[in-house]
Amino acid sequence: MTRGDDRRISIVDVAAAAGVSRQTVSNVINGRDSYYSEATFERVAAAMRSLGYRPNRAAQTMRSRRTMQVGYHIFGEQLDSMQGFTLHFLQALVKAAADVDNQVLVFTHHRDDPLGVFKDLVARRTVDAVILSESRVDDERARFLADSGMPFACFGRLAPDLPQQWVDVDNVAGMQPLVDLLVAEGHQRFAYLGVDGDQYWKAERLEGFTAGLARHGLRVPKASVYRGTDDGIRRRARRLLTGKNPPTAIVTGSDSVGAVVVNVAHSLGLKVGSDVAVTGFDGGAVGLLAEPTLTCARIPVERISRELVARCLRQVETGPNNEPGLIVPTEVVRGGSA
Repeated sequence: MTRGDDRRISIVDVAAAAGVSRQTVSNVINGRDSYYSEATFERVAAAMRSLGYRPNRAAQTMRSRRTMQVGYHIFGEQLDSMQGFTLHFLQALVKAAADVDNQVLVFTHHRDDPLGVFKDLVARRTVDAVILSESRVDDERARFLADSGMPFACFGRLAPDLPQQWVDVDNVAGMQPLVDLLVAEGHQRFAYLGVDGDQYWKAERLEGFTAGLARHGLRVPKASVYRGTDDGIRRRARRLLTGKNPPTAIVTGSDSVGAVVVNVAHSLGLKVGSDVAVTGFDGGAVGLLAEPTLTCARIPVERISRELVARCLRQVETGPNNEPGLIVPTEVVRGGSA
């Protein structure tokens, strides 16, 4: 895009429009977020969008020998209908990268060789860095990338002997305000439903639920806690809601599970929000599409995505560093389901 005098929009124009220095704009473009505040980032990003400014990708690539691409590894099961949070996170990640003139290359792996695609990326230098999610604490992908010297960042905590290039939420703390809200509304009979799996955050969300009840002197019957498959969750929700003393509130480990419970309740002729309260944990599109919309603990994917991209770019620019992991808080978002 150009001005009326046919002069190309430059970094100086962006700086003037945002009311910051040229160096600050350069810092934003290159992901050096330790040099500016979040408010400054938003001003610069808004100025770039308003002016239609795009840094010269070809020139940047030639000067720096960078691809201006960040890889994002995805497991096939993350695209399952019960994993709606993946799309929510990916949308935020693509925007965060675009705001600093980078692109996201989404890739998966061969079932018989999970690390093969990573070896190829490192050998070919197809991307400048890699972002991981759905991680395990001792994640083989993170170990391979660290050993290979490939910059990376992870949505989820990593083992202490790995680079602490991770961003995460406090799942225990995030669950407890939901319980407080439900107890304050008079609920005494609770149930918990979640997807099965050994990922730490699944256990932590259940831990936060039980700890939240304990703070109010409440306990949940063992039969009212279930973590299983999609079909198992539907069956257990139906059994709970048609039992002799059905729960008045069902807390779930994700918005996807919460939406399933809402559908089951509707099929039984129950009014969600009055006959039974339902809560989720994510804050993505799945919960917003439920009717009524889900009350949930919202994960701030926009902030997390910006931090992951910035961590990658700092490593690309200056090499490995000793940054600590970062915990960001969730927030309770009220919908009509509770």
